[in-house]
Amino acid sequence: MGLRVRYSMEPASNPVRPAPGSIDRSIFVAIHGLPHSSLTDRYGSMISDVGEGLGWVVAGAAMVWLGGPKGRRAGIATALATLSATYLVQRLVKPVFRRKRPFVDRDILVVGIKPLDASFPSGHTASSFAAAAAIATFYPSAAPLAFTLATGVGISRVYLGHHFPSDVAVGAATGTGIGSIIAWGLRAPRLL
Repeated sequence: MGLRVRYSMEPASNPVRPAPGSIDRSIFVAIHGLPHSSLTDRYGSMISDVGEGLGWVVAGAAMVWLGGPKGRRAGIATALATLSATYLVQRLVKPVFRRKRPFVDRDILVVGIKPLDASFPSGHTASSFAAAAAIATFYPSAAPLAFTLATGVGISRVYLGHHFPSDVAVGAATGTGIGSIIAWGLRAPRLL
């Protein structure tokens, strides 16, 4: 007599479930999923462009030109902070982590040119928060405006599809630290 094998077609009591999405990706979807139009994409790109550093350097130059001795220190600190943050993030930090951008191997809408460098951390955001921290050190009443603009730069980077929120958060913390240190070093009265 042959051996009879009985197969059961009942579902497993503990089926394998897909891993839940990360908070980082959930926030990315919420921000990047906001409605895109030619108008919002244009303004998002304009805000993002401030974070490249040139806008902050121009603001620093204006403070040097118009602000007297305090303005000279603030302007130099702002320009030095934004340039230092950009250099440190782009040249020293990104090559270590080499995180892929959100659009690499994914079907993600990207507004503007797709950056070729690594994603982590956000250089635009680091540059903006460095400048905002420097400005806030010398002009505390300008801190809300400076940090609001820096935050706008960070959010725009996610909205445009260039960065994950964690890239922006680490860029903000890095930039704030760099800007605070540079501004603290230039805060004492000097002959500038």
